[in-house]
Amino acid sequence: MTINVLVTAGGTTEKIDNVRGITNFSTGTLGSLIADEFASQSLVEVDYVHGLGSKMPKSDNIVATQIVSVDDLLKVIGEKLTEKSYDVIVHAMAVSDYYLVGSIGEEDLTTQLFSEGDRLDREKFEDKLNEAFSKVKSVGKLGSDMSTLYMQLKETPKVIREIKQLQPTTTLVGFKLLVDVPEEKLVSVAKALMEKNDCDYVLANDKSLIKAGQHIGLLVSSDGNIQRFNTKESIAEGIAVELMKENR
Repeated sequence: MTINVLVTAGGTTEKIDNVRGITNFSTGTLGSLIADEFASQSLVEVDYVHGLGSKMPKSDNIVATQIVSVDDLLKVIGEKLTEKSYDVIVHAMAVSDYYLVGSIGEEDLTTQLFSEGDRLDREKFEDKLNEAFSKVKSVGKLGSDMSTLYMQLKETPKVIREIKQLQPTTTLVGFKLLVDVPEEKLVSVAKALMEKNDCDYVLANDKSLIKAGQHIGLLVSSDGNIQRFNTKESIAEGIAVELMKENR
């Protein structure tokens, strides 16, 4: 019986204009290693959804799909989970938390908010701010002559929440990255993420413990078991081994 696996990796990019974007530092290296580990197993088919510039798996048997924004990711995930049943989904992608609604220079913003004879009070501030951003026309490229540029950002949809809604029986691995926190905090946050998004496992890691040749990761399972890994390679192998045990 063929085991179907979906791995997401890298980061998303939200456009500012036609030449700029808001992104993150994810390289997709760990996700590519995870995809290769699964692909090395017999009777396993792997789909790989990745962001711009992400590290690509080495295996020729992996089907890769590139996305840019969170909207792109939602569309691709929706299509794939509708068309195909996955036994395992490893959501390692670093998804943007916010997308750009609009941007405006300081001079234009000041003009919009503090027009002559208009007294701005606290209750009107948000309405005036939204109105100011809405009056700025979309351009192909923002000028570089503004000393200060203001951007309005809004929260993106949580992609991971869509997965179990579309495929309740899949084994889902979520990822959580924190910075310079105690290990107990990593575990507690992983458990909270697991409960909130119906994950079966969460790989919790601390950016301050990631450096050349080292990547500390804690694989926390829904039954409370915790496995500790010290490199990207061992994390990838550990996730593949653990999930293949469940699906053989």
